[in-house]
Amino acid sequence: MVDREQLRRRIAQHPNAVRFDELAELLTAYGWELARVRGSHHVFVKDGAQLTVPHRRPHVLAVYVKRVLAQTEE
Repeated sequence: MVDREQLRRRIAQHPNAVRFDELAELLTAYGWELARVRGSHHVFVKDGAQLTVPHRRPHVLAVYVKRVLAQTEE
C-alpha cells in the first residue's frame, strides 16, 4: 500500500488525471467509508460528513478531486 501522504501529493499534482480507484483508496486511507452506491454515485461518510463521488471513466472530474483533497487536509 502506498503512503497516504505520498498518494495525496501525487493526486494533487495532476487533478485532471485521477482514476476513481486512486481517489477511493485515498478516502479510505483517511478513514472515510463507502456507505452506498446508487448508479455511478459512490457516497463516502466519516464522522457524520458525507461526500459523493461519481465514478467516471477514464478519470474523475477535477472538481470532485479537489473536494476530496480539501476533505483530506490535515
